[in-house]
Amino acid sequence: MLGIFWAGIAQAQDNPPPSSASEEETVLPTVTVTDTPDASGLTENTGVYTTRTTNSATRLNLSPRETPQSITVITRQRMDDQGLNTLDTVLTQTPGIVTLNNGSEIGGYRPFYSRGYLLDNYQVDGALAPSTTFGSAWLGNNSTDTALYDSVVVVRGATGLLTGAGDPAGSINLVRKRPTRQFQASAEQSLGRWNKSRSVADIGSPLNEAGTLRGRFVAVYNEGNSWQDRYKGYNRLVYGVLEADLSPATEISLALEHTDQKVHGGGSYTSFGIGFTDGSKTPFSRSNNATTDWSTFSNRQTRTSLALQHHFNEDWHVHLSYTHGRMEPTQKLGYANSAEIMPNGMSSLLLRKYADEYRTDALDASLEGRFTLWGRLHDFMTGFNGYSSRQDRPSVINIRNAGQVQTLTWNGHVPEPDWASFTSSASKTTIQQHGAFAALRLRPADALSVIVGGRVSTWETRAKNTKTGAITDDRKENNVFTPYAGIVYDLSKQVSAYASYTSIFKPQNYKDTDGSLLDPEGGENYELGLKTEWFNKHLQASVAFFEVRKNNFAVADGNRLTPEGNQAYTAKSGTKGRGWEVEISGELSRGWQVQGGYTRVVTRDREGARLNTSTIPKHQLKLFSTYTLPGFNRLTIGGGALWQSEIYDASEPALRKIRTQKAYTVVNLMARYVFTDNLSLTATLDNVFDKTYRTYTYTNEYGAPRNFMLTARYQF
Repeated sequence: MLGIFWAGIAQAQDNPPPSSASEEETVLPTVTVTDTPDASGLTENTGVYTTRTTNSATRLNLSPRETPQSITVITRQRMDDQGLNTLDTVLTQTPGIVTLNNGSEIGGYRPFYSRGYLLDNYQVDGALAPSTTFGSAWLGNNSTDTALYDSVVVVRGATGLLTGAGDPAGSINLVRKRPTRQFQASAEQSLGRWNKSRSVADIGSPLNEAGTLRGRFVAVYNEGNSWQDRYKGYNRLVYGVLEADLSPATEISLALEHTDQKVHGGGSYTSFGIGFTDGSKTPFSRSNNATTDWSTFSNRQTRTSLALQHHFNEDWHVHLSYTHGRMEPTQKLGYANSAEIMPNGMSSLLLRKYADEYRTDALDASLEGRFTLWGRLHDFMTGFNGYSSRQDRPSVINIRNAGQVQTLTWNGHVPEPDWASFTSSASKTTIQQHGAFAALRLRPADALSVIVGGRVSTWETRAKNTKTGAITDDRKENNVFTPYAGIVYDLSKQVSAYASYTSIFKPQNYKDTDGSLLDPEGGENYELGLKTEWFNKHLQASVAFFEVRKNNFAVADGNRLTPEGNQAYTAKSGTKGRGWEVEISGELSRGWQVQGGYTRVVTRDREGARLNTSTIPKHQLKLFSTYTLPGFNRLTIGGGALWQSEIYDASEPALRKIRTQKAYTVVNLMARYVFTDNLSLTATLDNVFDKTYRTYTYTNEYGAPRNFMLTARYQF
């Protein structure tokens, strides 16, 4: 496979894409041009699937080739081509990432995984963003609309240098659209299967004659049903940003995001269990919905951010940002419990009701620049970031067995209970983290660069039962050091070899049979690889070999319980995830864009037993490509496929057969026709062959059936 990969790159050189020339060439006098890469890394209006620079891994503005970690950039063009309108769909298409779908499109539990572990570290515009700023995978951030983003950058492997606590899986950097120095505007209307409708307005413009004050406004209204019965939801988004030049060297920006989501007939869980209690398979299909018809989930989020950037000179600049976020998720859920369906179809009814409030304040400051030493140019950055997050849960009702219901004739018509008759719990939780970091890139030779750095972090949490006054959690981790090291060697003008070591730590909430919290997890990522750039960085490719290690990894301790009656866990050290991946993105030839990759990863415990087999497939292949016809550039066609090997639950051998999802392939197509310079129509067809597949081994949680979307776009 590696031979085919490199052969394809070599063949592509014979037909390089143009920089931006027309079909007819005119000979002009020789002009000398000095190429200065765009340090912003923005991808809007570039029309390509690559970026020249990114600071997502180290805060240093490096090209992907110069960064000694695996990086995937889903550009604005890629999102528009394939209709990747939510964060969930973006991550589903990202090489090396596994999306676990459980529950409804809005309000479901849909976490992301990378290299065998949970991917829960976030940045916004390169600055640290705790998940409580905009909603974790357990609170609906999967349905975040991507209309406000210029690109989504995913770094795989440990990213503790910039993000502090977390899993050694990677980080997601959400790069927002910025105001434009020239007027531009667009309007979109999309219509699709299941009565889906999405409207988008996007305006960017200078706001004064000098162009020193600029603005951007994005508004989205998205609504529709689902392939599951009784589901209906909407998602509203407003994003506005003002940017002002206080001086030629100083820029300030103020941004506001507001999201309002609501769903009827959905929530944390929507699917029936895959098996009866006697081990036989249940008969439920893709359309069955295990929630009651009065089940609802809603979430309002507001985020305000203020950023200041000042250039001292051409070499040095400082960046400051502050973000305040507020999130208010609420849920009423009635659910036919998937884990306890009797052979006669009877199951217990799970009830849940809560209304939470999260408030988060985050600060990020950094100094970056370059200096000359020993006759060579080197790079340096240092900074500080941190956040304080407060969760208020004034009332939580969670009843696991509120009576028996018949699932075989289920239609969701169950009377809503008198919630006041139940005993509720209440709590307040605070989490604080802050840390100082620094990184230095030395270039001892033209072909060699070495990056060394580290972070010192402090993390603490405190939780209180507000009804009893009892302190239920009180922990602190002081001065945790997280090292970073990488080396990049240029084998030629197009190819570099690299190696890196990164680490991370993560406090956890799991308890053992004594009721004691497990010690924090520790994670490390070792990586070796090759990276290439072709056609003036329009085409990028990489091969990486990695090993991810984790200590104090929480594993369910059989059927043993904590003193409170919850599942008990035990910590396992020495777990390892090993694998390799191949990735390519960019322009293979004139008008031919491609992005995709293959990933192989296996995670094992100290004894060699595989872990996460119900979540992480051993093999995964993702590929998407578009082609604009030569001589007829009004028409663009494209397509791609997602393939993964089987996943299975190995905890109960007798149930493994029905708790296995065999390998499957999903094929997607697109086409765009440009009627005029202003008007275009894009059609996407997903799951072309209507493949039926489960995304979760324990339940009848299925991927979307065949569906289409038509999008008309008018640019002013």
